[in-house]
Amino acid sequence: MDVSYGLGVDLGTTFTAAAVSGPEETAMVALGPNFVVPSVVHVAVDGTVTSGLAAEVAGARDPLRLCYWHKRRLGDPTPLVIGGAPYPPAALLAAQLRDVVATATRDKAAPPDSVVLTCPAVWGPYRRELFGEVPRLAGLTGVHVVTEPEAAAMHYSAERRLGTGETVAVYDLGGGTFDATILRVSRGGMEILGTPEGVEQLGGIDFDDALLAYADTQLDGAVSALDPDDSEHAALLAGIRMACVRAKEDLSVEPEVWLRISLPDGRREVRVTRAEFNDMIRPSVALTIEALRRTAASAGLQSADLSAVLLAGGSSRIPLIPQMVSDALGRPVRVSLHPKHIVALGAATAARRAVPKESTKRRSTSAASTATGVGTDVAAAQEASVSESPVIPPEPLADPAPQQAARSQPTARALHGLRRVGDRLRGTPRWLRLTVACMVLASVAVWAVTLLPQRGPAGATAEGTPTQTAGSVLPGAGTVPSESGVPTGGPGKVPGLKNMVVFDGTVGAPYQAYVSSQSDGWAPTMLGPDLSASSRTVTAAAEQGGTHLRVRWSGTAPAQFYIQSSVGRDMRAYADASTALVFDVAVRAAPTGSATIAMHCQYPCAGELALGAVLRSLSTDAQTTLRIPLRCFVERGLDLRRVDTVFLVGAGGALDVSFSNIRWVVGAADAPGALSCDSLS
Repeated sequence: MDVSYGLGVDLGTTFTAAAVSGPEETAMVALGPNFVVPSVVHVAVDGTVTSGLAAEVAGARDPLRLCYWHKRRLGDPTPLVIGGAPYPPAALLAAQLRDVVATATRDKAAPPDSVVLTCPAVWGPYRRELFGEVPRLAGLTGVHVVTEPEAAAMHYSAERRLGTGETVAVYDLGGGTFDATILRVSRGGMEILGTPEGVEQLGGIDFDDALLAYADTQLDGAVSALDPDDSEHAALLAGIRMACVRAKEDLSVEPEVWLRISLPDGRREVRVTRAEFNDMIRPSVALTIEALRRTAASAGLQSADLSAVLLAGGSSRIPLIPQMVSDALGRPVRVSLHPKHIVALGAATAARRAVPKESTKRRSTSAASTATGVGTDVAAAQEASVSESPVIPPEPLADPAPQQAARSQPTARALHGLRRVGDRLRGTPRWLRLTVACMVLASVAVWAVTLLPQRGPAGATAEGTPTQTAGSVLPGAGTVPSESGVPTGGPGKVPGLKNMVVFDGTVGAPYQAYVSSQSDGWAPTMLGPDLSASSRTVTAAAEQGGTHLRVRWSGTAPAQFYIQSSVGRDMRAYADASTALVFDVAVRAAPTGSATIAMHCQYPCAGELALGAVLRSLSTDAQTTLRIPLRCFVERGLDLRRVDTVFLVGAGGALDVSFSNIRWVVGAADAPGALSCDSLS
């Protein structure tokens, strides 16, 4: 049977992602276990070039032949020297593209009909011309290029139904660059308004640097005193860099982390709180917001003229980002739970539109069948490295639950390997050599960590070192007294397990509250600082001094109110502790249609319970405490390993209800008054 599909490819600075779009769905291509792979390239002694996971494995054995962040060098007349041979950045990007096409071709059993690449909107004609050489070097013809913000908006438009004539801002903060673009949706596609702005040397990499500098200051310069030319010191620097990367990711979930730093005279620890990390990156985030304001001004627009701000890029998952953007612009912020995916998904949507109706294949230019030299052994290497997990489809309009972005493992900063700076950095200042060595060496340590046992749900590493995992109290929240008389440590399996507060007048970070409705294509609207938001058929507003959230559904179209994070949380320990979802509710008007309560994890994983009968049984305007055992959600299919949505109430008709004191209480599933699972069926 003839397979017709378009392929979208996002060759990012730090990660590469790809998606396919066919007649029935648009879905990510599994380039790796978490779908994206690091943008790294390895050149073997015989000249064979591999990328992604295969390059990681090869680079761990031969780090001097590993290259990374070459996208930033596009346009630099000085070639990159790998293994003594010069390589232009475009050739390395072409190797990545060829391997991506080969993977998609293998998965779909046919080459794509069309390919769309993405590039930063701030690139000028010269760099775009150089980027145009990438598909030619990869053996492809007829490849189209769209800007990354355009691709992101295409995905939002396809999955969230942006209306014709709607004007949106795209805020794209990735690992290495920032882009700000204003787009107007038209019947023919996307129209760029004004002049795109950006900061090419700003992204997640720089946030890692901020943490490293902070650690160096706290240790009185002990980090900067290390000599990157010394093999022992170089290994220590790699570990420090890795610790900073992991701390950045953990601070999106935890209120504080400890940087464990090994130095020649022993091991040190540096405590970093989320508030301190926010202060480190706040000036950089402010620069991105100013760039966004400038591009809006160049289009003759003010913030009030924007329908919404669309967030893209992996670094946009940092909780401070949507908060600052929303506060500064006063506009709804639409956050995808797959910020690393949406550019590729949007590019795939554009590629599908370019597929000929007669499905005529351009197979003669397929990189999968004609690759010679470069990437010839990639398919086998990736088959050995990629998990057999199914492709996650895009968020379907029939399912109101947003997808869960798989939380980065300690390998989120991909292995970049050890590449000596050599003679080109001889004579340069020590701080420059230190910075380069830190960035380069991080990958070796990260790769080593991926081979070690990962920490388990009870909050300990394989070596038994305590860590803050599922057993930690939610950021900004205190411990709630146990309602069942069971100590907050819970049963003997999970000593020290703490209760989790989701809402107690404020939404505990890293969680955010949203409303969405089918009438709006399930486009999420985040509650602002005043705890209010509205969709076509559901609104939320604070009352009683901000301690309660009143949510009102109208009409007959399904709508929902939910609290979620872009980072999944392992809650298996809470099931062992007989935990229950506990919240206070006051029904102002009973549901006229269906009502449900749910938790969600990685799409399509979810646990949904019927809530309509319970709400109808409550006295009007009387506050009641409900206790729903966590096991009820598990029985309905919830996978506790990666829970992203901890509270979701949906209704298919009119409903007026007030929520307060939403929390997860250890031992409360066995408390008197806890609901039975049967009553929620």
